Amino acid sequence: MSVAKSFNTLALQGLDFDDMEFVQQFNLDPKVAYTPEINMAMLDHVYQKQVNHLMAKGMSRDKASVEAGRRRAKSRKEIMQMIK
Repeated sequence: MSVAKSFNTLALQGLDFDDMEFVQQFNLDPKVAYTPEINMAMLDHVYQKQVNHLMAKGMSRDKASVEAGRRRAKSRKEIMQMIK
């Protein structure tokens, strides 16, 4: 029986976390499981949470979007390095 390879950042770091755990916990599209795209889906999920959090702290939507986007870009770059 073949076991699908998990591509989530924790699995890429050697921890025992299956992609389906992320799909279920964060309500992601199951199609991203076992593909590098799971990380992009997680980044989008976190981006939205960060925008909402920053706005709740008083930041305008535009500024919150820019700041969350900056963080997402930095994380994406780090993830791409792990996938290589």
